[in-house]
Amino acid sequence: MILEQRFGAAQIAVRATDDLLVCAQTSTAHTVDAIRREIFKTAWQLICQKQAVGSLVNLLNPLLYHLDSVETVSELQQTVVASLTTFRHQLTHRVPDTAVHSMSVLSQCHRVMLYGYSTTVLYALQHALRNGQRIDVVCVSGTDSGAHRALCDRIAAIGLSVTTLEYAQSESVLDRMDAVVVGADTLDAYGLINTVGTAQLATAAHAAHVPFYTFCTSEKFLPDAFFQGERLPSPLDDCTCAPSSNTPKTLDVTPIEQVTGVITERGSLPAPAIEAWFAAERIHPWLSGRGTMLDIHPILQP
Repeated sequence: MILEQRFGAAQIAVRATDDLLVCAQTSTAHTVDAIRREIFKTAWQLICQKQAVGSLVNLLNPLLYHLDSVETVSELQQTVVASLTTFRHQLTHRVPDTAVHSMSVLSQCHRVMLYGYSTTVLYALQHALRNGQRIDVVCVSGTDSGAHRALCDRIAAIGLSVTTLEYAQSESVLDRMDAVVVGADTLDAYGLINTVGTAQLATAAHAAHVPFYTFCTSEKFLPDAFFQGERLPSPLDDCTCAPSSNTPKTLDVTPIEQVTGVITERGSLPAPAIEAWFAAERIHPWLSGRGTMLDIHPILQP
């Protein structure tokens, strides 16, 4: 299967690498610092769309650290290419690796409920089939009908039985499922950010004693310091770009305690390991504490 990037966080992250590369190569600024600030503001405008925030922050964060030490415009452009190429390479390899580790869940399943388009989940289902695990899939429709149809078509194309179910009917069949599996837009210490409707489905699965898993590659993990770090001077101090209050509600937040397990390219990570990652990951001073500028988590608003 070719890495599918038409929907979701993968698509947004890949397009962002293209945007940042164009910014670095076409900037009319004459100094390294000016171009670096342009790159940062371009990325922040994407983050302000409040989609794939984890992936975008983890794309920008190492790039900013790399650019701190460059001295010439030519060196800056080369550094941008190298950093963005590394990110895309990691993105391409983490999805299949996560699929391998998903067998710790899928090998025990005969019927699984899916919600929301996820490249990682598709890879996992195909990997399970190749390893002799034939799973009956129930796809619950969401607000994005195009993504839902694409998900069902891709599952059928790899040779699995797929049944479409309206969202309102999902709770009535949960007791027949071995697990509910979703992808992820972003994962942080406060919860799983994913397609709107995920939180309600997780609550229903929890009540029905059905395991609820997210298959989530680690570039979607958002460090604690993005929200809780000290705010230091950054180009955002004189930047007019800000999150739109009119952004359609396409995502919601599922409390982390309602997620049975998080399957990553490193395996199934227990809650303490994930929390340790959130706390330990350093973040560039320009991004520190800036997460409170986004209304992802209302309790964290400044």
